[in-house]
Amino acid sequence: MVNRMNKNDEMYEAQALPPLMPDEGQNSLIYARPINTKNILTFTFPTMVRMLFVSMYTIVDGIVVSNYVGSLGLSALNIVYPVLNVVMALTFVFQMGSNAVIGKKLGEGKTHEACSFLSLTVLVNLAVMAIMMTLLLAFDEEIYLRIGSDEELLPLCVEYGRIMVLAGPIWSLQILFQGFLVTADRPHMGLWLSVAAGCVNIGLDLLLVGVFDFGLAGAGYASMAGMFVGGLVPLRVFFDKKSLLHFEKPVWKGRELLLAMGNGASEMVTSLSSAITTALFNLQMMAIVGEKGVAAISAILYLQFVFVALLIGFTSGVAPIFSYNYGAGNRANIHKLFAISVRMVLSFSLAMLVVAELLDRPMVLIFASKDPVLRDLMIVGFRIIAISVFFTGINIFASGFFTAMNNGRVSALVSILRTLVLEVGALLLMPMWWGINGVWWALPVAEILASLVAVSMLLRYRKTYGY
Repeated sequence: MVNRMNKNDEMYEAQALPPLMPDEGQNSLIYARPINTKNILTFTFPTMVRMLFVSMYTIVDGIVVSNYVGSLGLSALNIVYPVLNVVMALTFVFQMGSNAVIGKKLGEGKTHEACSFLSLTVLVNLAVMAIMMTLLLAFDEEIYLRIGSDEELLPLCVEYGRIMVLAGPIWSLQILFQGFLVTADRPHMGLWLSVAAGCVNIGLDLLLVGVFDFGLAGAGYASMAGMFVGGLVPLRVFFDKKSLLHFEKPVWKGRELLLAMGNGASEMVTSLSSAITTALFNLQMMAIVGEKGVAAISAILYLQFVFVALLIGFTSGVAPIFSYNYGAGNRANIHKLFAISVRMVLSFSLAMLVVAELLDRPMVLIFASKDPVLRDLMIVGFRIIAISVFFTGINIFASGFFTAMNNGRVSALVSILRTLVLEVGALLLMPMWWGINGVWWALPVAEILASLVAVSMLLRYRKTYGY
């Protein structure tokens, strides 16, 4: 096995291409363009809009279920959500970690090796998803009961959860390909695929749940149909040998795959932590308020994700450019790119905080116009939780930046502190002292404390990466 791997390494070295340069006919690629605000915004804008659109059609699931199934259905969605986050977490490991490796290889001119690693990532991820799907289907009832469900909610959780878990492999392809399309300099295709998938999801939501009264099963089938659009259509790009990134014969590189997974661990931690904190939110609200409290936090987390989505989209969009220039050893570009990125992140974060605080009541009413108890709970909670949006921006960027620079250790440190240690700690301790107000303030307090760590890490590594 060792000799075979060495021969393949020699093959890749012989086929390696020099880094893409403007004078080599690659002017259309983002990696060859000057680093300035216009080019960066042009490149990241499709990914930002894509993430915003994804968040919007995700929120439509909650709106449709809330209005046609009721608060019980909305509560069931939020109880299933942590399980789905576990599925996403494993895919994010491969997407973010491998994307950073692939971008670095492109910067080093190792195009064939980057394409082979893409193929290996997809195959391994699908194998992991098959194992996860089997385990989750076998123990779903016990899992839902342990993370906040009761006997009344359990049938709804199982009804929706089994459909979504069965769609896991296609869902994972959708997540992988959205990231790889950006690295392949095809962000606009990722955007239009998200729009198409969203339209399918929303249209079928309204038809199956609103018209035919299929309940949560209808919402699950609508989501599954959207995943097929986002997960299967990109195959035509990656099977095209003319694409910058395309499928080539995978070569087993276990050590490199493990390093990529370690580098992407921060994004996995973020998703897993979201599963844990959502379950804690559910448990705390069920204990303090009951089913209405679970429905309220469910809707608030939907709304919060809409605002955070733009920040995730920007970071995901700009990360391959950081990785490419890191691989190419271009510290001047990294310096300019970092300065532009920080200004954009702070501007977006401030603008979204203002919008969230000004439009809190209209946004809440789309979920709870017919339920005054739920409406009042949500207005108070959203006004407080929206404060976290400003600090979330720098935290997401810091974690994504260090992942892009292949520094998974620091990226994981920021993510673990932010989404696991601080949020879980705040959710466990603050409600003990301040009841429901402690639940609302847990997220802002955690994000504020995490931002101090994120900024300190960015300052510490300035000289290391030249920004």
